[in-house]
This record gives sequence, C-alpha cells and structure tokens, in this order.
Amino acid sequence: MRRRIDVKLSGGGPILSDFGKRVDPTAEVDIDDSDFHPTLSCENIRIRPGVRLMVANHTLKRRLHIDYEIDQAPISFSYTLSERIRCTMRHGLQSPKVEERIPGDGVLAYLPQTKGAIDIFPGRRLVGISLHFSVPAFKILFPSLPQCLLQLDTKPGGASKSKPIFLKSRFGTETFQVLKQILQCPYKGDIRRLFLEAKALELVALKMAEWGHREAAAPPALMHRDIDRIQEAYHLLLARLDQPPSLIDLSRTVGLNRNKLNRGFKILYGDTAFNLLRHARLSKARSLLCDSDLSLSEIAFAVGYNSQANFTTAFRKHYGKTPKTIRRVKCDGPAFIS
Repeated sequence: MRRRIDVKLSGGGPILSDFGKRVDPTAEVDIDDSDFHPTLSCENIRIRPGVRLMVANHTLKRRLHIDYEIDQAPISFSYTLSERIRCTMRHGLQSPKVEERIPGDGVLAYLPQTKGAIDIFPGRRLVGISLHFSVPAFKILFPSLPQCLLQLDTKPGGASKSKPIFLKSRFGTETFQVLKQILQCPYKGDIRRLFLEAKALELVALKMAEWGHREAAAPPALMHRDIDRIQEAYHLLLARLDQPPSLIDLSRTVGLNRNKLNRGFKILYGDTAFNLLRHARLSKARSLLCDSDLSLSEIAFAVGYNSQANFTTAFRKHYGKTPKTIRRVKCDGPAFIS
C-alpha cells in the first residue's frame, strides 16, 4: 500500500513562495490513498482551504505496512488513539530514522522530501486522527510561530531544503476529549464540516498554548546531538517496559548526565522519564487486557510490575477503573483514556 502527500497550488503547481511572506492561501494539501485497500482507507476531509482532516477508525486484523512519500510537505499534527505504530523516515540522502508511537502520543511533523514506511501492528481496532496544513494556511491562522517551527527555511523554494521536524509528546485529557468529539460527531453535511473545522482548530490551539507555556518556562534550547540522545533513551524505555533501565544506566547508555536527560524528557515529551514509563506501561497493559487472554498477573509482569496488587493500584489510579472492569466491558472505545 502506498500514500503520497504533497502541497500544491489550486492550479496544480507546487508551492514556491517564501514561508514568512505573503503567499497564496489557496495552496491545498493533497493526500492520495488510492492504492489502499477500500476497507482500510481513512476518511479524508477538506475542512477549509489548505487544511485536511484524516480520520482512521476501522478494524485491523493483520499487520498493516504503508509506504509513503512526501514532496512539498504540510505541517501535520497526528494523534494516536489505539495500536502501536512504527514510522521509518528518510529525508533526502540522510540515514533513515525510526520512531514509535503508542496510544496517547501526539506528533508534530514537517517532513519535506521524505520517503519511508508506516507499520501498524495488529490489534482490535485502528483509531487515529491527523491534521495537515499547507504552510500558507498555517501562517494565516497562526502568524506567530512557536520556537519549534522557526527552523523552517524562509528562502524561495525552501520547502525542499528545510530540515525535517518530528516532535512527539503525550497528550492529556483536554485534547483527548476534543478527539473523542471528532470521532463521535453527530452531524451531517455542512454542519458536520463546520463542527469538524472548529474541533480541528481547537486541537491546534491547545497544542500552540502548550508550546507557549513550555517555551516561556524552558531553559536554553537543546543541541541537536542531545535531542538524538534523548530520543534514543526514550526508545530504550519503550523497548524494555518489563525491565527498564534506571535513569543512571539510561544516561550512561546514551552519553548524557542524568539531570540533562530528565530535563530533555520534559522538553521533548512533556514529562519526566518516570511518568513517561508509567504511561507507556499502563497503555500497553490496557491493550493486553483488550487483545490477549493473558491473566492479570501475567500482564502485570509483562509491563514491569512485580505484583498484581501494585499493577491494579497503579492502573486504577490512572484510568479510574480496575483491570478487571476494563476487561469485563470488552475495552469499548480507543485504547487511550487519560
């Protein structure tokens, strides 16, 4: 299966305008999923000029592999509500990078001239929402860019030369409620489009407000090599949920001191290493409750808890329900509930 993503002028030509100057707001995001199997295609909604909303909500019984290619890139916001997703990215001639997302992860991405693959691992149901803005449309809505987007090239033709951006963080209850409203939209026709437009802009407004708070309180920006090491540490945590390394061991493995590593987690992912680990463990545990026949004690040990009692206490505190209750109601709804 293949997905092609591009941003074009309404007449069909590519964007050549400067990012920071007045440009044609009719630049449209073009996402072509025509190669998808009809039962797996996402709902692709144009909610206003230069803005598209993609909604995936369907049963997934086997591993799904999607090759993708991006020419002129949109600014994309993606929200993972169920299943584990692995994204491989190759920007130009650079070495490929691999990122993994779990339920509750949100991503800001700007990936010009990028090819890669998305692997979605089988489970009960695939649920996710993404927003894609042409750069001109985003600038009209948000003239004051956050620090994380200032690296976008402002030279003519810069879209193909800009450095890629891929920032991942956990989203909270307020964002989850908006995502849920999009999935459960009760309207049709023009009223539905207007409702979805309002909710899409609300999602981005929440993220922009989050960035504003972080940037106001944040220490000096991280060096690029430090960002790579922090991302490596995050992947090591996700890969070893059953026996995670200590923060000291993790800092030694990636070559950062403990304080810088923990500060980097807060800047890149919005939380401490301990809290990120706890969220990832409980999210995986909920998926296992829904999609496996493992006993509660087996699930507890699989995600790193030394007793079923400790696991049950942590799970109830996080989700407001016991593991037995979640399993009994057959895990209705997306896998992430904050």
